[in-house]
Order: sequence, then C-alpha cells, then structure tokens
Amino acid sequence: MRKIVFKTIFITLGIVLILAISAFGILSFAAPKAMMSFSASLGLDAISGDYAYQEYRRSGDIDCLARAFEIAAIEGRPEAAAERFEEFYGNEGFTDYCKAQDEAEREEETPEWDYRTYACSLGAEAMYKVAETEDEKLEVYNFALSETSGSFEPSNPLCALSYAAAAAGDGAFCKVLLDGIGKEQKFDALREQSLNSDTTQYTEGVVIYLEIISLLEEAVNE
Repeated sequence: MRKIVFKTIFITLGIVLILAISAFGILSFAAPKAMMSFSASLGLDAISGDYAYQEYRRSGDIDCLARAFEIAAIEGRPEAAAERFEEFYGNEGFTDYCKAQDEAEREEETPEWDYRTYACSLGAEAMYKVAETEDEKLEVYNFALSETSGSFEPSNPLCALSYAAAAAGDGAFCKVLLDGIGKEQKFDALREQSLNSDTTQYTEGVVIYLEIISLLEEAVNE
C-alpha cells in the first residue's frame, strides 16, 4: 500500500513539474515582455535582456531593443551587445529614441546627459571586442570618431574605444588611435587650447582629450 502511495506522489509531482515547465515555455514564447519584467524582478538581468530582445524581434519595440543592447553591454557580453547595437543604431527610430531619452532625463531634473553618446560608447566598446582584423578595428575607430564631437564631451565613444584598447594591451591599435586622434582636424581647437600654460583655463574637453592622449601614449610605449 505504501509503495502505491509513494508511486502516486511521484507521478503527481512529475506531472506538476512537466506542466510547470510547459507553462513556462509557453509564456516565454507568447509573452516575452512579461518574462522580461519577471526575470528583472528576480535580478536575472542577462535573462531579462534576452527576453527584451525576443520581444523586440516579435513586436519591433525599439525600447526593448535598447534595453537588450544595454544589458548585454553592461553584463559583459560583447557578441550579443555588438549584434544588438548594429540593429539599434541602424533602426530608423534611433535618433528620435535618443532625443526622447534626453528629454525624459531633463523632465526628471537629473543631470543633463546625452543618451546617443552613451549608447554609441557602449556600442564602440562592444564592436571593438568582437573585431577580428585590423580593418574591422579601423571601422570601429571611424564610427567612434563620427559620433564624437569636436568638444570631446565626457565619456564619448573615442574615450570608450581608447580605454578598451588600452585595457586589452593592444599597443598596435592604440598607436592607430593616437595618430588618428592626434591629427584629427576637428580637435584642432582643443590642441590649441592645450598649449595654454595656464591649466586652470582648460575646458573639460581639453582635459579629457589630454587624458586620452596620455593613456594611449602609455599603452603604445608599454
């Protein structure tokens, strides 16, 4: 009799487990946005990002794509981050989305920032990490340069790319960056200002520019 009871219990538990797994699978497929929020509430950010990407693929929601990209980049998954960033950057709604994020930050009275710069910095770092050839790295440099203004704003894409290359001990590419940034025409004003002996007169852009030049020189000479 006891064997029958235990057998029944095991069979019941097995059925419940199968149903739970099935329900989870169905929900994951049918409602990835709900699963995105649920996994995020459990602190499972990487999984939440994957569900966000799945939701984007299902609905085209650019907000989910941005979330999926950012999480992959922050979680240190450059392959996923690079792939998602290329879709994000190439999306026709990218520019408007960036402007909307900036506006939302201003409405919340938080320090003003530039979301496009932030996203492109994460994207440049991810693309560099998955680049396999010097030509691919050069493409990343050209992208980062195009998204960095002549004022050399804080945390710009060229900064992110320089830090990534220096951290990787990639002296050869750091030399490419050093030569490129050091000769780039749109940074002429920064270089002229840097010749001022009174460092208290340096703008923030000049300070950041000189820090990056120093970082790259050190990486090249190691």
